[in-house]
Amino acid sequence: MDQVPSESDVTGDDLLQYAALGKEVELFWGSRVGQYLQARANEYYNAGIEELKSVDATDYRAVLNAQNKVWIGEHVELWIDQAVKNGLTALQILEEERSDE
Repeated sequence: MDQVPSESDVTGDDLLQYAALGKEVELFWGSRVGQYLQARANEYYNAGIEELKSVDATDYRAVLNAQNKVWIGEHVELWIDQAVKNGLTALQILEEERSDE
């Protein structure tokens, strides 16, 4: 469920699943556990950036480690945001279909 497919490729049940998942993720992200994970992702990202500023550029393992921290920090939030946006898109499509009936 990476992205909501085009309207012609998706069924009403698929849209409901996207919408439900988006809402669940949104609620989770606002929970204490979600806030903890968001803070950890931010810490990981910031630590990676700081390491990249000071790491020996010839030490490829250290550079790779710092880049991985940045990547993980960015993508945790990206995945969460994408799930929520997909859910909102699915809801919008469902509402449009309902108003067309």
